[in-house]
Amino acid sequence: MYNYEQFTPNSYDFTTQTGIKIGDRLPELTLQNVEGVPIQLSSYLGKILVLETGSLTCPLYVGKIKKMALVAKKYPHVEFLLIYIREAHPGRKINAHGTSKSKLRNANRLQQDEPENRSVLVDDLQGTLHAALGLLPNMAFVIGTDGAVLYRADWNIPDRIEEVLDAIEKGLPLLAAPADFTPVAPIYSLRVLARAGGMRAIWDFLTHLPRLIKQHKAHWKSRNGTGK
Repeated sequence: MYNYEQFTPNSYDFTTQTGIKIGDRLPELTLQNVEGVPIQLSSYLGKILVLETGSLTCPLYVGKIKKMALVAKKYPHVEFLLIYIREAHPGRKINAHGTSKSKLRNANRLQQDEPENRSVLVDDLQGTLHAALGLLPNMAFVIGTDGAVLYRADWNIPDRIEEVLDAIEKGLPLLAAPADFTPVAPIYSLRVLARAGGMRAIWDFLTHLPRLIKQHKAHWKSRNGTGK
């Protein structure tokens, strides 16, 4: 089920990369902005586009909002866009999306609760764009002016986004996308999980953390061919 009621490691496949790859085109889809107005994804093309996935209950995303704001400030000629996807850690207070209206409501709350100043588009209830991108909770892409993927990362790393944009400006070869992710401060994880569902969401996360770490390590090894 796409909008799962409770997070477990089975909610994601961290070992197999799916979705669009470097060189592929961004899908031509229509989403909604936070006011519920239909917006074509292609309307953001024409400039270099940095696209990130996130949700109100994703600590990895929330913990990087301020860093991404600094990157966006450094590159005012680049378009920055957040795609609001399913809740990463639903709980008693912020549960799984049951309607498009509830998803829009959460996207609006995100901009009220967090310093998120980028444009926000809300994926449909079935996660059509999220599936096309790769289904992980905090992915990042740099899209060329023609809609082709220049850079993809399974986990957003703001410093790497900055390096990629700098390379594009200078006409240099782009760095390979990292498979691993950078952890955020524990205070973000606890705050976001408590906001989602209190102790249940925190317990779900902590209970499954050892398995998640193991999966991430396996992902890193397989992507980099270390075999260790």
